[in-house]
Amino acid sequence: MRPVTIGTAGHIDHGKSALVRALTGTDPDRLAEEQRRGMTLDLGFAHLDLPGGRRVGIVDVPGHEALVHNMLAGAGGIDLVMLVVAADEGAMPQTREHVDILRFLCPHGGVVVLNKMDLAPDPEWVAAVEEELAGLIAGTVLEGAPVVHVSAKTGEGLADLVAVLARLVEGVPERPADGPARLPVDRSFTMQGFGTVVTGTVWGGCIRAGDTLVLLPSGREVRVRGVQVHGEAVQEAAAGSRAAVNLAGIEKNEISRGDVLATPGAFRVTDRLDVRLRMLPRAPALRHAARLHVHIGAGETIARVALIGRAALGPGEEGLAQLRLEGPVVAVHGDRFVVRRYSPTSTVGGGIVLNPAPPQRRRRARDAAELDAVEQGGVAALVVAAVAARGRGGMLPAEVAAAAGAPEGAAREALTKAVADGVVQNVGDRLYAASVVGEARRNIEETLGTYHRAVQWRRGMPREELKSKVQAGARDRLFDAVISELLASGDLIEARGLLALAAHVPQVREDEGRTREALLGLLERRGTSPPLGEEIGRLGPPEAVDRAFQALADEGLVVQIAPDIRLAASAAERVRQAIVEMARQGAAVTVGSLRDRLQTNRKHALALLEYMDSVRVTRRVGDQRVLGPLAEQPLWPPG
Repeated sequence: MRPVTIGTAGHIDHGKSALVRALTGTDPDRLAEEQRRGMTLDLGFAHLDLPGGRRVGIVDVPGHEALVHNMLAGAGGIDLVMLVVAADEGAMPQTREHVDILRFLCPHGGVVVLNKMDLAPDPEWVAAVEEELAGLIAGTVLEGAPVVHVSAKTGEGLADLVAVLARLVEGVPERPADGPARLPVDRSFTMQGFGTVVTGTVWGGCIRAGDTLVLLPSGREVRVRGVQVHGEAVQEAAAGSRAAVNLAGIEKNEISRGDVLATPGAFRVTDRLDVRLRMLPRAPALRHAARLHVHIGAGETIARVALIGRAALGPGEEGLAQLRLEGPVVAVHGDRFVVRRYSPTSTVGGGIVLNPAPPQRRRRARDAAELDAVEQGGVAALVVAAVAARGRGGMLPAEVAAAAGAPEGAAREALTKAVADGVVQNVGDRLYAASVVGEARRNIEETLGTYHRAVQWRRGMPREELKSKVQAGARDRLFDAVISELLASGDLIEARGLLALAAHVPQVREDEGRTREALLGLLERRGTSPPLGEEIGRLGPPEAVDRAFQALADEGLVVQIAPDIRLAASAAERVRQAIVEMARQGAAVTVGSLRDRLQTNRKHALALLEYMDSVRVTRRVGDQRVLGPLAEQPLWPPG
């Protein structure tokens, strides 16, 4: 049975706590001062067993006008509400303000409880109270809610109320329990023998004994020693549960109401929120740059409101805005919040978070259009924007939800669709905006085309040279992934580390061809001994000879042994064969033994062995060489 949390709401002295005691047998007024004064000062908690065995959590809130901030700390996590109104008094100021708050924080409605029926003057009075309440809740989530007459003192109507709650609970949508854990902390304390304990409603995921979580916004890592739900030790608390979590590695005084206990890396801390903001019908006009109290999760902070595309919001109006927060918060797309005037404090509106990690916006048409696109596109737009913002760096699929500031399940669905639509591409193990992949592909093809026109005689461009020209970072995974795609599609070809457009055909002038043939013939005649400088100089100008060397190397006919030593590949192959034969015969392969075998000098033998090390034909062990993993791979003829 999915966990559900029910909250109370209503004016002071209308019997909210008494009703919770009558329903559950638990006194939610836990503080000594509350007991002494007979007045709820802070959040109280209990649980109720419904018919059929389902157990739900109850959050009891204070009703005094000076304690609305405490009420808001508990109201953010409730699924259903019991709006409690004393039948002998009817709606009072805090009844109205609590209803205003519920417009924004309690999307699933609830029940109106006419309490203290034992004190109601007469049926006509009760009918008048009901009529007044119907007008008060019109246009809110409680419009059309069932009205139950009860007396917490005598027990009248309590069975009917329990039956109504059981029916309403069945209609509450399930919170996502398969994503990352998130619990806004509404209370922290030290319990003797256990240490630090925090409580709150689990907004998403599951919290399990043994988990390592982080406390945001500080980022402090903590370990879950134990979990209780409804006062009983459990292995896990799932989304929707009221939970008490025993933490190791942190003291009570290091935790504040409004902190969020969360899965590491799953949520971002932000100081800006793009929102859809709606004003209450009786609220004063809200001007651009006004200061507000913002209540989100179990926390509160101050913000300046930047209205997008307009200078003010009048009573009952709504619009797009950015809240620039003076304190960090944790939020995701779709979170609900309430705003109150800075001074004097009173609830003036609320809304829903569109983007929890936006750029700073201004009152420009462009910003209005961007935010409108986010609102219309929802999580899908946020996911695409988050991936695009990473540019050529790309993003791992596991990072998407946190980067987009979106619920895990919704982000996964949006990402799947974006990939299917081709807006986001999965390249290698990372995600990129299709525009970024397209730009990388165009850059590669254009750079190769320019190179082919400038160096027509060459078969292609070295991979590393191409990489350095089309991107800033040499380790950019996007480059290798796009190259692989272009090779697989046949748009590019690669041979011996050279990349070329498939349509490229090297253009060799007749004189260049003669120089190449002469150079290759010279190298082949010299065998394992490099040609002398004067021999090479007779072949032509140095630039022409260098180009001939490069062209022959591109074709695999020449190998560069050292900066000043080049051999025909066929000669290098004979050296490889000689080394393999020496090793198999048990002879030590050293600089001296190879020098003697080839009848060359020590410098040349050392260069040959170092080259063989580099191509993994040999491996150095002390002063000797042993055969390497590519010892059996011929160096000629070219593959």
